Amino acid sequence: MSLPLYKRYEIVFLATHKNGPQFGPNKIAKIVKCNRTTVTRWLNRWEETKDLSDRSRPGAPRTTTIEQDQMMVNMALTEIDGTSKTIAEELQNNEVNVSDRTVRRRLRNAGLKYSKPLSKPLLSEHHRQQRLAWAKSMKNDDWSRVMVTDETTIELNAKRKYTWQHPGERKVVRTIKYPVKVNVWGCLSSKGFGRVFCFQNNLNSEFLCQKIYRKALLPSAHKHFGESQWFLLEDNDPKHRSNYTKNWNSTRQIVTLPWSSLSPDLNPIENLWSLLKVKIAQRRPTTHRDLITAINNEWKKLPNELAFNLVNSMKSRIQAVTASSGDYTLY
Repeated sequence: MSLPLYKRYEIVFLATHKNGPQFGPNKIAKIVKCNRTTVTRWLNRWEETKDLSDRSRPGAPRTTTIEQDQMMVNMALTEIDGTSKTIAEELQNNEVNVSDRTVRRRLRNAGLKYSKPLSKPLLSEHHRQQRLAWAKSMKNDDWSRVMVTDETTIELNAKRKYTWQHPGERKVVRTIKYPVKVNVWGCLSSKGFGRVFCFQNNLNSEFLCQKIYRKALLPSAHKHFGESQWFLLEDNDPKHRSNYTKNWNSTRQIVTLPWSSLSPDLNPIENLWSLLKVKIAQRRPTTHRDLITAINNEWKKLPNELAFNLVNSMKSRIQAVTASSGDYTLY
């Protein structure tokens, strides 16, 4: 879809005007809502000719109007399962004769990218109200005194979702029914990353307290906060909220912050696991011992700045939940 003339001049202003912000192509592309190539093309045109109007085009005339192009964009943005083929078929039903290839080209020109949507839990009205109440109650908390924790599972040779291959050919990834996997517990605060704990056991309250909390959580909290008061943030897993865990925490004066159900988007450590799993997959461990070694090594390499930014994002997460009236956020 051809970029409107006023947007072309907006690109030039954002990049080159002496009174403008002088942003780079990537940031301008986000603001104008087009792709980076489009931004670069119009900046080059301005540099060469100072003229941003349409040139006469050789070849076949354009098959769609600006209104029809916008219709394609609207359909792509509103239909969850829409593909270029289904959009083309729907347009043809409305007597707009276009191919799915034309649809893809128009959508790419509009800055859209065909990618996976975010998966978010289906929230009931009760859950949304809970999340909203939690956000309001936590908006003034001091997150610099909080230790954030979570658990995940990392598999050996986790299958890749995408791979380069020739059309008509399929690469084969061998899988096993019961893959080798390691359970991982980790913690972080605004001071940096605490200890990571790898285990094979089925997690229960006793193992959580006597092994993980005793060997990983308490030493990490002491390193980050010394003898000062600190707070524990974890989800509502039954092992975290059991009487055994509550009593164990109480005798050690560990204060656990409240949490809202179905809220992985509010726990900043959740964003860390996907990054860690990518880093570990790149090391290509082949044995259970290799996998544990890779986890520990990659954890140690995580920069403290990342931990600070994740914890510092809590204010923005709370604002996002409040703005969405308790619905999911894009974190």
